[in-house]
Order: sequence, then structure tokens, then C-alpha cells
Amino acid sequence: MSAESFDVAIIGGGLAGCSAAIHLAQGGHRVILFEAQSYPHHKVCGEFLSPECGVLLVDLGLTAALQAVNPALIHTASIIAPNGTTWTNALPGAGIGISRYALDHLMAKQARACGVQVLTNTSVTDVRGSLDEGFSLTFRNAIGQRTISAKTVIGAQGKRSGLDRKLERSFFQNPQPFMGLKAHFRGSLPAGLIHLYTFPGGYCGMSAIENGLINVCLLVRQDTFQSASQPSPASVNQFIVWMGQQNPALGKWLSGAERIDESWLSISQIPFVTKQVVVNDILMAGDSAGLIAPVAGDGMGMALQAGRMASDVLGLYLTHQISAVDVRQRYSQLWWHTFGFRLRLSRVLQAFMLRPNWLTPGLMVMNAVPALGRLLVTHTRDTQLVRP
Repeated sequence: MSAESFDVAIIGGGLAGCSAAIHLAQGGHRVILFEAQSYPHHKVCGEFLSPECGVLLVDLGLTAALQAVNPALIHTASIIAPNGTTWTNALPGAGIGISRYALDHLMAKQARACGVQVLTNTSVTDVRGSLDEGFSLTFRNAIGQRTISAKTVIGAQGKRSGLDRKLERSFFQNPQPFMGLKAHFRGSLPAGLIHLYTFPGGYCGMSAIENGLINVCLLVRQDTFQSASQPSPASVNQFIVWMGQQNPALGKWLSGAERIDESWLSISQIPFVTKQVVVNDILMAGDSAGLIAPVAGDGMGMALQAGRMASDVLGLYLTHQISAVDVRQRYSQLWWHTFGFRLRLSRVLQAFMLRPNWLTPGLMVMNAVPALGRLLVTHTRDTQLVRP
């Protein structure tokens, strides 16, 4: 018996994967989406949709469902150095604070409503083939192991996964120096404001999401985390105490807030490195293609935009308007043209965020020259998508 066949198979049901799935299904294509977990679930993420995401969400048909969740509106960002030096700047439009627990679930529901076959608790273990010959995907879930065929494949499996190892992607061979932590809190936070508190070797973002909760998400060098946890074995709680001591304003806030999650969610080996965006004819989207430094606040927006971008290119291919060679060239060129500069700029900014002795004078300069700060904000996102 021949394997079930699809126009597009999408590996990963996060923002990039669901975005691509919805757009392709809206275009009349037969789409299957594989998600390794079940919905809803939490993820280590800043949970901030930058201002340009409004247009992207309208195109996905998600505006009404999103408003029903009552997300937080965010219009201002602040960076606070350990010595209290602060820089504050208005965003180029209203951003949205919403948990991945809620947003990914909404997007998966919309994908199903558009006709996408969504398989949860399912891991893709092997992908073989090419655009010229078609693909065969092997996957495993509670039912067992199966194989399907697809004309095209999108890889949206996240920052780092077992599939990357299977594909022998070069970044997977090298240890990465960063880890992330996230938890939800109840506490006092000025309406509409996102805070970024810095400390040696890392920084911690804090912003409101739905239901009056506050997302606290941080990035830290692995060696900093280990050092702060000595002499005992690495301890998240011990590190959080140390972090608050390094930035007293952050420590004061944490001491007066209530963590509602049972524990901190963590992720290690975060790769801020250059990746191939087309691998074995698989179009990579979201963090699978490239990870922007969290200081930019544009990771979720990039994922939504990249999903749409991949769907647009494959839509042309599936309707015989471009060739397989065109797909490889066009997607790679489009991805780097759209995201390359902001990726590079964000990594320069992150280098400053990790070093308080660099950051403090930098914040002082931006306070003295407001146009510089506004330039950095607008050049780490696609302001052409922001509604006037």
C-alpha cells in the first residue's frame, strides 16, 4: 500500500510552522503538520509580539481569537543596567504580550480549521528525497511508526532538535554557550512597558501577558550560570538569587513578586550562529533558519513572517510557476535579504547587553542622542509591516 501523500509536510507546530501551514492551506494545498508535543504547552520565550505582527495575524485570520484571550498591549521598552542607568523608548507601534501556551494553541486550531492535518505528540525521525523527486517522511507517535510522502517540506523544528542531528547540520556539532529560563509571575509592572534588566553574562526580560500575568524570561551564558551556582551543583534558584544581587532593581522586583509556575522552564545550547536556510531541499523557517538575539524582541515576528515567506515560495512551486532551482535560490535570497541585517545588528547589541561596563556608557549615549535609540529599535524589525 502506497504512503499517504501531501503537497507540503511541515515539521514543527510553533509559530513558523503554523503560519506556513495556514497560508498554504488557505491557498488550497494539502498540508500535514507534525508537532512533537501536545497543545497547549509552555515554551522558553519572551512572549512578545512586536508591532508588525498585527498585519501578519490579520492575514492568518487570528485577530478575533487573539483579542478574545485579552492579551496585554505593550508600547514602551526600557533597558536597566546593574547600576540603575536606564534607557526608555517608545516602540514604533503597539506590541502584544501573549503566552506561547495560548498563542500556539490558537494557531494550531486555526490550522485545523483551514484543513491542515495536525499530528501532535509526533516526532519526525527521518526525511529522505528532494524537490525534484519528492520526499518520504518517517514519523513516530503512540500508534507506532508510519511513513508519508510529500512534494515539499518545511523545517520549523525550533532552535535545536534531533532532526538537525539527523540532517548533520554543522551548528549541531559544536557546543553553544547560552541557556534560557522562563517562568510566569504575579507582580506590579507599569502598564504597556517591557523591561530588560542586565547583569554580567546575561539579561532578563519582563513584560505582561494575558490574565494579568507577567512573563519573566532570561538569557545567560552557561558558564555564568555554573559559576553563580557554585560551590553546590548548578541550581536555578541559587542563580536567580545571584542574578537579583547583580541588578538590585531586578532583585527588588523579584522579591516582591509571586512565581505561579511550579518551576522555571529551561533550555540549553541556544545557537546564535549562522545556519543554512535550505538543507537537503527542506526550507527552514523560524528558529530552524536563524535565531535573533532576544534583545531585539522580534523572534516571534520573524517566525510568523518566515512561515508566510516559505509558504509563498512553495505556493509558486506547487502551482508550477517556478522550478526547484528557483525555490532554492529564491527562498535563501529572500530570507537573508529580509532578516540578515537585523540578525547581525541584534548580535552586536547582545554583546553590549552581556557586558555592563560596555552597556552603561552605551545607554548614556542613547539618552543623550534619542535618535540613535530609535534607529536601533526600527532596524531590528520590519517597520514596513507596522500599521500607521
